[in-house]
Amino acid sequence: MTNDAANLAIQIENLHKSFGSLEVLKGIDLSVTKGEVICILGTSGSGKSTLLRCINRLLVPDSGMVYIHGEPVGYVKGPDGSLRPANQSMLATQRSKIGYVFQQFNLWPHKTALDNVAEALVVVKKMKRDKARKIALQRLNEVGLEEWNDEYPSTLSGGQQQRVAIARMLAMEPDVMLFDEPTSALDPERVGEVIDVMKDLATRGNTMVIATHEMNFAKETADRAVFIDDGVIVEQAPAVEFFNEPKTERLQAFLKRMLS
Repeated sequence: MTNDAANLAIQIENLHKSFGSLEVLKGIDLSVTKGEVICILGTSGSGKSTLLRCINRLLVPDSGMVYIHGEPVGYVKGPDGSLRPANQSMLATQRSKIGYVFQQFNLWPHKTALDNVAEALVVVKKMKRDKARKIALQRLNEVGLEEWNDEYPSTLSGGQQQRVAIARMLAMEPDVMLFDEPTSALDPERVGEVIDVMKDLATRGNTMVIATHEMNFAKETADRAVFIDDGVIVEQAPAVEFFNEPKTERLQAFLKRMLS
């Protein structure tokens, strides 16, 4: 890590990940500045979700490093600067700083929207339940669900469930936010309500890395777009340049197919 890393929220260095004989990530290098909104684009199977899962150590990379605000994810620095693997408690602390919104909502079916948001504060941050529920209500209000706080997931639409999941992430006050195709499991008429919440988050100076197939959202919201194909970053550029002046034939073909 260099002195320039002081302005970085995420630093990914030479990341590799295989599943058996299938090499999914083939040496990813990517830097994300504090407050930057990055959209990662690519076809299914290109490595977008695998990359996000490696960032917060849901998947353990085969090689390479991920740093969040200069701290190595999955490792702890010793007094001499050497790295040793983080134990589960240390890893849980590191993950609490990395918000993650999944394709599926992963809500507890037996808990209300309010308790789904509050639970992580109680379990991970050891917060008293009354305080946790107060914060949870504030976060549900931010995503437009204050009137639904006592509802169970089975009574909520897919878009509402995903907004509960976003509120749950916000309650943890993460340093960075990862979104893994957050609208892919939604009915088309519910996509907009989640997109609107994410657009609002993007205007607040949050550091966001979003794997998405929503081209218009990426075009309108991202500071920078990154195109991954076959496990490598083929092209990246500020969003306006990325969409209007693609340099590589692979990106040109991708955009023509997705925007037609």
